[in-house]
This record gives sequence, C-alpha cells and structure tokens, in this order.
Amino acid sequence: MRDLLLFAIMVGLVPVIFWRPWIGILAWFWVGLMVPHGLAWTFMRDFPIAAVMGGATLAALALSKDRRPMPFTREMVMMFVFVAFTAMTSYFAVNPSGAWDQWTNVAKILLITFITPVLIYSERRIVLLLLVITCSLGFYGLKGGIFTLTTGGSYMVLGPPGFLSGNTYIGLAMIMILPLILATARMFQRKWINWEAYGLPMVQRFSIPIGWGFYGVFWLTAIAILATYSRGALLGLVAVAPLLFLHMRYKTVMVSIAVLLVVVVGVTVPDRLMERWQTIETYEEDRSSMMRIQAWGVNWNMAMERPLTGMGFRSGRMGYDWWVSYANFEGPWTHVLSPHSMYFQLLGQHGFVGLGVYALLIGFTLLTLNRIRREARRRTGQIWLSEYAWAIMVGFWGLLVAGAFLDVAYFNLIFAFIALAIIMRRELEEAPSPD
Repeated sequence: MRDLLLFAIMVGLVPVIFWRPWIGILAWFWVGLMVPHGLAWTFMRDFPIAAVMGGATLAALALSKDRRPMPFTREMVMMFVFVAFTAMTSYFAVNPSGAWDQWTNVAKILLITFITPVLIYSERRIVLLLLVITCSLGFYGLKGGIFTLTTGGSYMVLGPPGFLSGNTYIGLAMIMILPLILATARMFQRKWINWEAYGLPMVQRFSIPIGWGFYGVFWLTAIAILATYSRGALLGLVAVAPLLFLHMRYKTVMVSIAVLLVVVVGVTVPDRLMERWQTIETYEEDRSSMMRIQAWGVNWNMAMERPLTGMGFRSGRMGYDWWVSYANFEGPWTHVLSPHSMYFQLLGQHGFVGLGVYALLIGFTLLTLNRIRREARRRTGQIWLSEYAWAIMVGFWGLLVAGAFLDVAYFNLIFAFIALAIIMRRELEEAPSPD
C-alpha cells in the first residue's frame, strides 16, 4: 500500500512540475531529505524517485519562462569554484573511477542547488520551501520523539535507509533542522504570514493551533536527538541549546518545570546516555573513539603528502594496506575507516585548498544570513525572514560542531541552506521598506 501510494504521488507530481516548475524544487528536497521511498516495502524502495523529480524539474525549466536570472552572489561563485576544484582533484585522484562516480553524485546535488534560486522567489515560494525542508526532517523528530517516550528510551533512534541511516547522521540532521522547527512554530503562532493571501484561509484560521503543534514537534525532536545516543549529536545539541534557549519566551517557566521534573518527579538522565557522555572523557578506553582518532590521523597525513589536491573522492577503496600506511598507529580492527569528520574528510579528499574553498563557502553564507537577520526585521519589517535567517545560522552552528565527528561535507541539507541564504538575500534586497 505504501509503495502504491508513493508511486501515485510521484506520477501525479510530474505533470504538476511541468505546469509549475518551481514545485519540482520542493519535490526534490522532499525526496532527498525525507527519503519517503525508504519507508516503502517493495518496488518503490529502490526506485530512482529523486532522479525522476530532478529530471522533470530540469525539463520543465527548459520549457518555462517562469524563472529569474541566476544570482551570482559570492556563495554562488564559491559553489562553482568548489565544483571545478573537486573535478580537478578527481582528475588527479588515486582512485579516478571511484572519484568521478562520487563527483557526479555531488554535482547532481549542486545542480539542483544552482537552479533553486532561479525558480524559487517571492515570499510564497520561499516560505513553502522552508516548510517542506522543515517538515521533511521534522517528521523523523516527531516519530523518534514519540518512539522514545513510548519505549522509555530503551532503544536507539535511527534514520531512514540511505545516507541518514543509523543514529549519527539522523542526529545531525535533526540538530540542523531543530531551529527551523522553532522558527516555524513562532511564524504560525504569531501570524507573521498572511495565509489568506496564499489562498489558504483555513491555515490562517487555525494558525495558532498549528504553531503549538510545531512547538510539540520541537520538543519531541530534542528528545529524539538525545535518544540517538550519538556523541556527535549530543555535542551538537549542547552547542545549539543555549542559542535556542535565549531565543525563547517563558524562560523562567521552562527552568521551573525542569527543576520540578528533576527534584520532585525524579526524572534523571538515562544510564545509557550517561555512558555515552562518559566516553567523551575516557576516549582512550573507547574503541570507537580511537578509531576516529586513527581516521583523523590518516586523512591529515594524506593532506600533508598532497596538500593541493588531496587523494580525491573514495580514496579508501584503494584497500586497507594502502590506507593504513598513512596511520599514526594501528588498532585491532583491520578495515578502512571513514574520515569521521567533515573537516578531515575534506582534507584527505581535497587537501588544504579544498578545505579552504569549502570554509569560504560556509563563511560567506553565514555572513549573508547574519545580514538578513539584522536588516529584515529593522529595515523591511519581514520578521519571518529574519527569524529563518537566525534559525539557519543556528543550524549551521550545530553542523560545524557535530560535523567535527561526522563525514557529512556533501549532505544535501547544507546546500539547501546555502541556496536559501542566496534566495533570502534577494528577497531582502527587493522588498520595499514599510511605510
């Protein structure tokens, strides 16, 4: 039944995309982030639904006049530089065939990122894209939070099949989306958007209850992040929690409830969670921590040998003997390890220059978001734009902390955030000042 429903949705979306190509961007991010085919059971589980959505969007774009010129901002320029540079590192890669395969996958993500600002413009389209991205991953926060509460935290929250499978990657994704869930709750609860202007009077009527619903998803997502029992996710949550807390209202009430739960009700941190925290302090006694340290050393030594180009994508497929020759020490495990860090991932694959290009891309994006956050509320009165710029900035902060322990440099949510920064900047610059 799930497979038939998903197939019907996919088939129904294709003509809609040709009618309104911008809907194809929403559909592609929905498929890429929520991975709905991962929830299917039979023939749709391995169906290339993202390729169908992406292909239909590109074809519709070629036939449509409903577009805007590509904005050549500093972020857009740096993405082109990154694509070109990784193509060069793939040419010089130690594993050329594997490198070009991975480069193609990354280039596909960036292709959609490039055309997103072409098709997504105006408040309506931007807000709908933000909602699609937020709800696609918020679904797993809602699901994981309910699962954790009903099972007493006895089991680990996992992600859907694919890139987000396992506990660590879904934990990072939920950290990045958590601030956007909060911004969405505030948007509905405080009625920053006139939904009647979008032809959605019922949404406008029930905007406040919808907002409270998103507040519930926010807290359930926070619980789900803890229940991933991922050290990287835990550190990421600690990094973003103060920023989220300072941005909230009713801080005294929340602190009072927390004290009440601990002192009166007796709610304490689960033993399993405490064990994961303690391994951060006793990392030398923890096998997985030492595997990370070994992997970091390997990628650092690779970058030192080839500082300009690195080893290229998928260099680990050269085999264990080649890989371990770059290690500072050898453990009892005898297999190639992933970089276990987006920073060492970029260093090992693309050298110091590649890491620098990527850092400039993220840095420029954060500067743009900070400008939007400051000016949208003060100059144009677009509170929703300011709030979402703040939320994406906090999401990036969670990425930069948790990403130190996860090889997620090419996660499509990162490039979705970059595309949103470009689009939101244009929206700010083109918005008239309030009378």
